[in-house]
Amino acid sequence: MQAYSIEQSIMEGEIEVNNLFEFVRKNAETFDAYDIEGAIFEKVLRLGNTAMKCYFAAKGTGDVGPFYPTESKGILKKDSQLRGRQYFSVFGKLTVPRSYYYLKGQKGICPLDAAANFPERCYSYLLQEWMNLCSIRDSFKESHVTLSSLLKLDINSSRFEVVNRDGADKYDKFYEDKELPASDTEGELQVLQFDGKGVPVIKREAAKIKARLGKGEKRQKKKEATVGVSYTVDRITRTPEEVAKNLVYPEKRKKRGKKQENPSTRSKNIRREASLTRSREKVMSDIVIDAQRRNGDNKRPWVVVMDGALGLWSAISLLLSGVNWVGILDIINVVEYLWKAGNALYGEGKPETQKWVYNHLLAILQGRVGRVIGGLKQVMTKRGSQLSKNKQVILQSVIRYMENHKKWMKYDEYLLKGYPIGSGIVESTCGHTVKNRMEGSGRRWSLDGAEFMLLLRSIYTSNDWIEYWHFKRQKEHERLYNYKATNQGYADDYLEEKVI
Repeated sequence: MQAYSIEQSIMEGEIEVNNLFEFVRKNAETFDAYDIEGAIFEKVLRLGNTAMKCYFAAKGTGDVGPFYPTESKGILKKDSQLRGRQYFSVFGKLTVPRSYYYLKGQKGICPLDAAANFPERCYSYLLQEWMNLCSIRDSFKESHVTLSSLLKLDINSSRFEVVNRDGADKYDKFYEDKELPASDTEGELQVLQFDGKGVPVIKREAAKIKARLGKGEKRQKKKEATVGVSYTVDRITRTPEEVAKNLVYPEKRKKRGKKQENPSTRSKNIRREASLTRSREKVMSDIVIDAQRRNGDNKRPWVVVMDGALGLWSAISLLLSGVNWVGILDIINVVEYLWKAGNALYGEGKPETQKWVYNHLLAILQGRVGRVIGGLKQVMTKRGSQLSKNKQVILQSVIRYMENHKKWMKYDEYLLKGYPIGSGIVESTCGHTVKNRMEGSGRRWSLDGAEFMLLLRSIYTSNDWIEYWHFKRQKEHERLYNYKATNQGYADDYLEEKVI
């Protein structure tokens, strides 16, 4: 095969540019703007392919003379034939000619591979990045349609899945080496939040979740992904009355024209992680380590906000052993239980129910959790016989919930110190990192396939995508091209087009 020629590539490029403008001039009157724009773009893509040939012509074939001395493989001899490599870029396919050096009986190397930093697969790093960006938002089939429409590339949808699996392989190493956020970009509090979100799995994976079913049990169709977030935030002080009104009478706030505050607008440098195959303790440990790196001197108070899952509270207590931290029960969960009790006592949609919820929420926010629990127990004693069995069960569950979580319900102290009392960040992460991509009509996942997707979405929703992709390319270069040449002076004869 022939080496690419710079002069030939430039000449082809000039012809294509001239043809492009001549095409526009001739068809301006008959084409509308939509049609001409599409035609121009297709010609620009062909021009880009020609420019890539010019790049490889200028880069050379990797010819360093008749021999190639290396530290790890010894002195390699140049083959008389150039070896072609398929390179699939965003501009289309081309075959790159390369000089090949080898020792008999051993696998040889092409110096150009390292010089150009070819990926392991034929797809260019840029094309792989775009394939992943499409597939972390849409299904693999939809991603195929998108790139086929935009770039006129024929990439089978199954290849998107393969590239997706490759994409997350540097996840752990990236976060181990990632530079810490600048201190002036951090908030006053170090916050951790954890939750879980179900992911629909294929039948054979669902069978692994629980092999034997009890009487009346149905086969699970989802496996829970563990979701964690680490971020910093500035203190914000609120009164119990403000919080109670906003949560129970949100319509009044809207009428006053005050915009509902979104916690995510105050959170800073959010690190998100969602995983289906890692243990809950592993995900929580990853997030704790992130927070410890950022708050190693413990200057920022540690705050953990979660819902009522006691397993999560037990796990975080072990992970933060020796750290002075404050645990806070998500106030939204508390409000939900109060509504359960209020509806059981007064009925749904009644003004007196809303008033009851407001008064009891206010009491809890003011630090009177014990009194609220005592009041509910009195109701059970005095009115229990008048209530239906179902309502009694509801009230008992509310009492039990508050008793089990009382130590994380010191809201009067939390509000005074400006701590967050809602787990909105991790709940939104469950939505846009997990649910938005993993759920949908006909979507079912293998455990491994879901895991790779969740890790990539964790990177993306943590705003680390650009930095991660640069890191991945760098580390892959180190892995693929770990041989070292003792001398790497490239010959100039590849600039002349010749037949080998």
